[in-house]
Amino acid sequence: MRNKLVEKSYLNAKLYYNLGDYKASIIALKNSLNEFPDTKYREELLFLILKSTYLLADNSIQSKRKQRFQDTIDEYFTFISEFPESNYKKEAQKMYEMAMNIAGTTEQTEQL
Repeated sequence: MRNKLVEKSYLNAKLYYNLGDYKASIIALKNSLNEFPDTKYREELLFLILKSTYLLADNSIQSKRKQRFQDTIDEYFTFISEFPESNYKKEAQKMYEMAMNIAGTTEQTEQL
């Protein structure tokens, strides 16, 4: 019975991501992880949180981009520290580099 609850929680959380509602996706994915921390979907859930934060930041208005890209960087470190040899590592690395470039550019622009 627990496996069915884990599966349902995972699919519900993933639905928001698939719909492109990244803000809701982040909340649902984190709730699923909090409710079932030992889920077999943990790696994918953490990756989807990272990807959702990146896509949310990328589609944000200028005033919110810096903080949201910083959130992406934080989620990258959470993901990579738990799954350093993940199949998603290459894609995660690309999102991290883009977030660093954009967050760094924003920072430099603000200093001028």
